[in-house]
Amino acid sequence: MSSSLGTLATLDALPTIVDFYAHYWNKRPFLVRGAIDQAVMEGLITPDELAGLSMEETARARMVSRDDWTCRFGPFTEEDFNTAGKPSWSLLVQDVEQFHPDTATLLRAFKFAPRWLMDDVMVSFSTKGGTIGGHVDSYHVFLVQGQGARRWTIGREAVMDEVYIDGLDLKILKDPIDGHSVEVTSGDVLYIPPHFAHEGTTLEDALTFSVGFLGPKLSELYGAYGQYLAEQEGLDHRYEGEGLSADSAGFSLSADAVETLRDHLNRALGTPAFSEWLAAFFTGSSNEDIDEDSERDDTLSLAAFTEALQAGAGLIKPVYVKFALIPSPKGTYSLGINRQTFDINDDAMAVILTLMKEDAVTTDDTPALLDHLDLLLTLYNHQALEFFN
Repeated sequence: MSSSLGTLATLDALPTIVDFYAHYWNKRPFLVRGAIDQAVMEGLITPDELAGLSMEETARARMVSRDDWTCRFGPFTEEDFNTAGKPSWSLLVQDVEQFHPDTATLLRAFKFAPRWLMDDVMVSFSTKGGTIGGHVDSYHVFLVQGQGARRWTIGREAVMDEVYIDGLDLKILKDPIDGHSVEVTSGDVLYIPPHFAHEGTTLEDALTFSVGFLGPKLSELYGAYGQYLAEQEGLDHRYEGEGLSADSAGFSLSADAVETLRDHLNRALGTPAFSEWLAAFFTGSSNEDIDEDSERDDTLSLAAFTEALQAGAGLIKPVYVKFALIPSPKGTYSLGINRQTFDINDDAMAVILTLMKEDAVTTDDTPALLDHLDLLLTLYNHQALEFFN
């Protein structure tokens, strides 16, 4: 069931996969009351834990004051929080799922969304009256309300010509948002598509969990793929001026020369390497301080790994580990994890799909684990899998 409040839809439950892409993804915001089970909510990071995380060097943290819209960046100290006081302020910390595994379990609720495109879970704590102002994001986001209560105003339609207040650290919309206002409490979920203006104001000290998605620009994709090609000697072909004619003498490029150069680029995009690179690209962290050399310090030998499985240990894919599975032109699949790619054949596919459900599996319920020990050991040693006893 769905009742419409103009653009914002109020749903009885999180949408099915089919409904999500047909009616909401990139189209329409929605609200679901009590969408997240309270047992999950109780395990999420607390305000004190979030403050502690914001003091770490590897955490990306910001503190925003509503008084003058100043934005300070962490790492913070206890003194920063002792002197925050009034006016209202907000603390925002990104990549929390990487540091607090129980918070990562929140991602299980969004299996209908493209998990491979998810960026991070940003968590904000704000005091009563706290806000970061009306703003527009260029990416999709699920806003999950934790403790406390907030009032959100969501625009009626996407805007592409937004105007911001001059001279501020933050991009805050100059004009009030014309839209719908809703109050949310623990477990409520708002979905906001890209370019829909929104503003949250804290009614009582509150935590908000923002499940954000990547939104790479074409320039970023071209640049990253170009860097990848530069690292692959056999793929980084030179343009040697083949096919040039008198029309390209002097300072003129003929139409044929332009088409030849375009063909060079198109061929680079049409190789199997492109899909393999995509699988790796979408599993990297946007936090440069998070180590992407994922091989664990205490790697296991094949014998030790096999012995553990045969003794009854289960394997599980941690929720915070991002997979990207892409069909390969070679007739197999490319599995991306932590900016690395692994080839997956049809025989191993069933095992990988089982692990992607993020439930523990053993050789008792999934005997095929023993048929793919080399692959599973490689994934384990790269911290894409963990033992579960």
